[in-house]
Amino acid sequence: MIEFQLKIDSRITREVVPLIVKCFSEAGRVNTALFPCPEETDEELIESWNTSLEEDLLHDRHKLAGLLNDPKFAHGYVKIADEDAESVLRSLTELRLFIRETRLQEFMDYELENGDFTLSQKSKDNQFYYLAYVILAEVQEGLIKCLV
Repeated sequence: MIEFQLKIDSRITREVVPLIVKCFSEAGRVNTALFPCPEETDEELIESWNTSLEEDLLHDRHKLAGLLNDPKFAHGYVKIADEDAESVLRSLTELRLFIRETRLQEFMDYELENGDFTLSQKSKDNQFYYLAYVILAEVQEGLIKCLV
């Protein structure tokens, strides 16, 4: 079992986790672009390829849903079964990309990468979405540390 506490103040996580859950739900309704089957013309093989990727994506999302629905997560506590860690990592990446592409257009890539901006100068909505993005990044980093 992988368990750790986020460094972010739990007052912040309690405010932002409902927004993360909302984004997770929205991301699940978006038709995510699949990786194309490499240089293939066989329609049956392409369909099988896409179906397999969709099943994997749903499996990954299901594992992340388990974390997001855990009441302790809102208080900054992360608990994930060892065998679910890679699925959760993949789904966290998908969710962070979704937030980046749909909610954080006000931010430049370099701002998100190095934090070189003043948060109070961003819109209130973008402040909360940025915090959601950071919380998810911290979960990813914690999981990676535990896996190494």
